Amino acid sequence: MLFFKPRKVEKNYDLLSSCSWYTPDVGGLFAILGWFLVGMIIAGIVTAPLMLGGGIPMYYIMIIMYPLQFVAVFIYVRIKSSRNMAFETGYALDSDHFGKWGGALLAVAAAVGTLAAGMILEVVNQHLPDTEGSVIEMMAKMMEGPLWANLLTMCVMAPVCEEWLCRGVVLRGLLNFGSKSPRLEGERSRGLSPALAIVISAIFFAAIHGNLWQGITAFAIGCLLGYVYYRTGSLKLTMLMHCVNNTTAVLTGKFAPDSFKEAKSILEVVPTWTYVIIFVVSAAILWFLTDYLRKIDLQDPQGNCDIIDLQ
Repeated sequence: MLFFKPRKVEKNYDLLSSCSWYTPDVGGLFAILGWFLVGMIIAGIVTAPLMLGGGIPMYYIMIIMYPLQFVAVFIYVRIKSSRNMAFETGYALDSDHFGKWGGALLAVAAAVGTLAAGMILEVVNQHLPDTEGSVIEMMAKMMEGPLWANLLTMCVMAPVCEEWLCRGVVLRGLLNFGSKSPRLEGERSRGLSPALAIVISAIFFAAIHGNLWQGITAFAIGCLLGYVYYRTGSLKLTMLMHCVNNTTAVLTGKFAPDSFKEAKSILEVVPTWTYVIIFVVSAAILWFLTDYLRKIDLQDPQGNCDIIDLQ
């Protein structure tokens, strides 16, 4: 029996594939969130002397604090995956199902689609309540630093860490939990429905941002990123989209005129008819992207995460 004769597994130090055998269900999300909060506490303790000393600006402290927040949850996921590796089927965190366009062209389309989604969400931003003063102060301190520090934290670390967690672990898990076998006589034997899995992972993505103002737009962007991941299985692609979204925000905060920086949304600084045109064009771009993604063949009803079977 497999229980008494587990398959021989070589040690794997690939940070992505090493997590392929852990697929958390809905209950498992609470453990993941808990370990993420533990990581935040550890990061706060480690960087507290730097903050209390007052000599090091917040934007440099964030370079240390940000990745530390993910260390505890990474260790937890890695241990769980290692325990499952000898008995379970794995589902790759990163796959390459790009359809007839190929990866390069789809990457360009996805980047443009991300910008289009951001333009559409300006309507949402316009109707949000005014941002809390503490959130504005925190963001201002982060943006005071040199461009390289902002780009490193928000455009490299954030996309890599958050996509690994929210799409690579959470969404992949919700799509694939609950079965040792990838297929049982053709029946769907695992996971939530794709739509529900995408929504829950987007809620998780919004929650780790820690405030209402970022959380609402993060949920909407998270749904788009989740759909892209479901159809392509590509963590590289969602990391790129996340990077494009954050880089746009950083560059706007650094170089845009003061009228843009102080406005709640673009609706306050451009004529209504101009924004209507922007909205229509953006909606068309987003529809075109999602229609293409819809036509990518699924290797499995639960999405295009490649199956890893060491048997």
